[in-house]
Amino acid sequence: MTNSATVMETEWQFVADDLAAVRTWLDAHTPDAFEVSAQPEREQHDEYWDTAGWLVWRAGFACRVRRRGEAAELTLKGLSGGDAHMRRRIELNEPIDALGGLAGNIARPVGEAGRLLRTLAGPHPLARVAALTTHRTTLTLADGEGPLGEVSLDRTTVGEGSRAHELQYVEVEVDGDALDRARPFVDALQEGAGLRPAPTGKLAAALAASGASPGWEPRPLGPMTVDRLSTLGEVAYASLRRGFLRLVEHEPIARLGEDIEGVHQMRVATRRLRAALDTFQDILPTELADQRKELRWLGRSLGEARDLDVQRERFALAAPLIGRKAATAIEAIFDERRARAREAVLAAFDSDRYVAMTEAMSDLLRAGPVPGRGDEAALKAALPLIQGQRRPARDAGSAVRASSPDSDYHALRLKVRDLRYVLEFFSPLGGEPAEAYIRQVTRLQTLLGDHQDAVIAAEFYSGLAKDETLGKGGLRAAAELAANAVAEAEGYRWKFPKRYARLRGRRWHTLKGALSNS
Repeated sequence: MTNSATVMETEWQFVADDLAAVRTWLDAHTPDAFEVSAQPEREQHDEYWDTAGWLVWRAGFACRVRRRGEAAELTLKGLSGGDAHMRRRIELNEPIDALGGLAGNIARPVGEAGRLLRTLAGPHPLARVAALTTHRTTLTLADGEGPLGEVSLDRTTVGEGSRAHELQYVEVEVDGDALDRARPFVDALQEGAGLRPAPTGKLAAALAASGASPGWEPRPLGPMTVDRLSTLGEVAYASLRRGFLRLVEHEPIARLGEDIEGVHQMRVATRRLRAALDTFQDILPTELADQRKELRWLGRSLGEARDLDVQRERFALAAPLIGRKAATAIEAIFDERRARAREAVLAAFDSDRYVAMTEAMSDLLRAGPVPGRGDEAALKAALPLIQGQRRPARDAGSAVRASSPDSDYHALRLKVRDLRYVLEFFSPLGGEPAEAYIRQVTRLQTLLGDHQDAVIAAEFYSGLAKDETLGKGGLRAAAELAANAVAEAEGYRWKFPKRYARLRGRRWHTLKGALSNS
């Protein structure tokens, strides 16, 4: 058992020049409608922890271990929420073994805070990134209706040695439902005691004092921009570096699991990287080209979770129309499958295979182009490489008919997607003509993607329509949703010829001219 707790912290933070003067004001000038009562003073020691890649911070949390005497508490505190000096942030707290420390708590998480930290950090070791010691004077705050919260006068030392310096903070923390009742007191305190809104929290100050960065940037991978004078090797590595950065930047969001864009953007990144490895394979070292297999594995590991997210979004639009009982039954199936898919995502992130892939790609991309390979002008090579991807897309599209099976539309979607990626690799060389043609290709890709989503939805709901556990209402709703998805797919087929024709229009010829004028 654990005394784990999740709370919403609501507090105002101010900077003070003289805490003694603030205490004097509280004793002598607290408005009559309010009452403050002093509590025993205490000293607390806070340490902040994160991985080398700042996975916890990048997911939107700070990891704090607070020690008071022999007691220790782990807190995961949300970094966002509120405005200016008033902050509203989620907090997950749980006591931990002061002797076992943070590492032991993560190895055997028993509360929500420990489990979330394990999810965010994965197999990566945690290291202390900042420390501070606070001497705190606490006063309870109440009004005529009862308790409101507490006022804290904090004298905090951040940093060590020559970097050490002192901060003086005043914090007013109240219950969320007492916010309006406390506001007149806070306004009077700020004006009467001469307090200034705190521009940052103590953590940011502690990180600055320790020389650590509160944000995160990967070690420089190398140039990521190109122009019409760039070599083919420079375009290849810039494209790969941008894709890899997109991949690792979204890992913390995908680990947290609250925003579906995390998994989505990582899956897109694997596809872009694979397309780049295919496009530039002749000039890349074998070790880098071999990462295509690893990226395919990662993409598949993310695939089910992403597909379920798409279908869940679609279902959210239909749910109000099918009745609460049927919607609840179908939502339960989504929840069960999404939970299993999330386990697969986290297992992939925590695997040695994923760590090895990201480390290998980071090192290889940082090394840059192999001398003697890819030295030719990118502008000269661009059009043949684009045409090499456009030709199979054009041939497949010309063969598609209204009666073609869904698999033909899906195969075309993949070819059009890869054409778009290749165009984007070279878009800085083609300028506005390239951007205009990319917009046309993107519209076609979106249409084909919507068609595929509808096909998957029809298959999903057709399967549910055979699941007797849904009950009569659920079975009827699933059958209706399947029929609606089939009709939706037919609508996209009807739009396809006109959208596809633009792939061969004047914008393509304009782009050819722009890339031929070298």
